[in-house]
Amino acid sequence: MKHDMKYPLQIIGLHPGSLTPTKDAAATISNADVLSGGKRLLESFPEFKGPKVPFASPVKEYAKTLKQLLLEGKKVILLADGDPLLFGIAASLIPFLGKENVVISPAVSAIQIGSARLAHSWKDFEIISLHGRDDYSPLFGAMQRNRDCAVYTDATNTPQAIAQRLIEKGVDNYSMTVLAQLETQDEQVIQGEPEAFLNFTCPDLNIVILTSKNKDRSTPLFGRDDDSFTREKGLITKLPVRSAGIALLGLSEGQTVWDLGAGCGSVAIEASFIGAGSRFFAVEKKAERIAMIKENIRNFRAWTVEPVCGEMPQALTELPDPDRIFMGGGIGRGDSVIREAAERLKPGGRLVVHAILMGSIQRTRDLFEELGWNWHSMQIQASTSDKLAGDIRYKAHNPVTILWADKPEGQ
Repeated sequence: MKHDMKYPLQIIGLHPGSLTPTKDAAATISNADVLSGGKRLLESFPEFKGPKVPFASPVKEYAKTLKQLLLEGKKVILLADGDPLLFGIAASLIPFLGKENVVISPAVSAIQIGSARLAHSWKDFEIISLHGRDDYSPLFGAMQRNRDCAVYTDATNTPQAIAQRLIEKGVDNYSMTVLAQLETQDEQVIQGEPEAFLNFTCPDLNIVILTSKNKDRSTPLFGRDDDSFTREKGLITKLPVRSAGIALLGLSEGQTVWDLGAGCGSVAIEASFIGAGSRFFAVEKKAERIAMIKENIRNFRAWTVEPVCGEMPQALTELPDPDRIFMGGGIGRGDSVIREAAERLKPGGRLVVHAILMGSIQRTRDLFEELGWNWHSMQIQASTSDKLAGDIRYKAHNPVTILWADKPEGQ
């Protein structure tokens, strides 16, 4: 492979815990001109007498520093912990340096070692990093899919903090294992329920493994019966139109989704099993309905759904801007809510509205026309079988008009 520099950047993974390099890696390090990496890793090579460049954020500026050294013809070694490509520095640097200017020598990862301690195949884990992150939706999404999870932590997202978040969510079907100081004399492996870790402290070098107590994966992704939801009588987006509305949202991974006027939360809950790693906010003004949403979240283990209680549009102020919005209620007699929704929707995002009243249909259409959005609509009227006089009839549901539009890029 041809390199742009005289020497490529060599990223060498060190064995977790002991931080020992292989024999070949040790020889490469001893011949380097410059050693770089995190403070702890640099301190593990006190015998190196050349310049040491500590890692510094942002990565883009750090990459510029390394690139300048390489352009000067220096042999630069970047030390990493374990596998540099498993939530490590390598993946962040390659876009700035070019893969042709990087050579990677991985070591085993902490996840592999932790899996060995538990005699659990690491390939069966959903591997998630909370290092430097405050968004738990990838973790909750994996747990919603009943996956076993291996989690990289940090000084903020500690085992104690993770346990607290699980309990707040109501997660009740997972056991927790903390593995700290792996491959050192102070190694710890502690197992228990999340509640056992609420007052737990351990060294910063740790990973958390969460294992499902019930490996039954028969939970449907889509198409739950209306009667399986706790709800007010008649207050639910019924299965036929719920299915159409969710399909029209065009969900994909890693999105932020609002369900406005959520009622019992049926749309957000059903949709959350399709949009892996996404965040769903079910906004509802009535406290008794919020209680129903919370109960349905627990019953279906829809951990990526977050209930939000409050009047719209004020309740939307603190929410992150959405990629998708579903409005099944809340349009009311004015258009302040749908206007706020349209304003907050990200460019390229989609707004789907379910409406029964002619006034709501007209206000939605008028807004789309005013904004210059290309919109579409359909009307659905479903009938379901119902027993009557020893026979079967078809009982009609109210017709529902669905309107949807994509927000143009640049708006």
